[in-house]
Amino acid sequence: MRRTLLSIVDPRKSLGTKASTSGAEKGLTLIEIIVVLMMVGIIGAFIGGKVFKAGDKAKAELTRAKLNSLKEPIYIYQMRNSALPQSLAQAEAEDTKDAWGKEVEYRVMDGRGYEIRSMGGDGRPGGTGADADIVVTGP
Repeated sequence: MRRTLLSIVDPRKSLGTKASTSGAEKGLTLIEIIVVLMMVGIIGAFIGGKVFKAGDKAKAELTRAKLNSLKEPIYIYQMRNSALPQSLAQAEAEDTKDAWGKEVEYRVMDGRGYEIRSMGGDGRPGGTGADADIVVTGP
């Protein structure tokens, strides 16, 4: 006695009944199962890609917020010393890493302004999307 996948899964059919010999066997073939699994994989990859991109976007926004928060200790240092600090450590800034865990860059431009930069997700200059540099400038 041969049982098909559907006869095993279908609770309306009893285990003791014989498969009908008059028609084609009911059930899923190996090819059908493979096709379904491929479709599930493709859909999962599509949804997973969207989720990971959203995570990178959130990290970029968090980094922008962190860079903006670093402006405060620089401003306080500038008010106390009438000059910009030469480093973030000199300004006693805390948490000087971006959302990807990389140290941010700080540089003084022409003595009157400064730039705080994260290299983005890839850690290299330039890039697009989540890999783009995030730059905040001061006064």
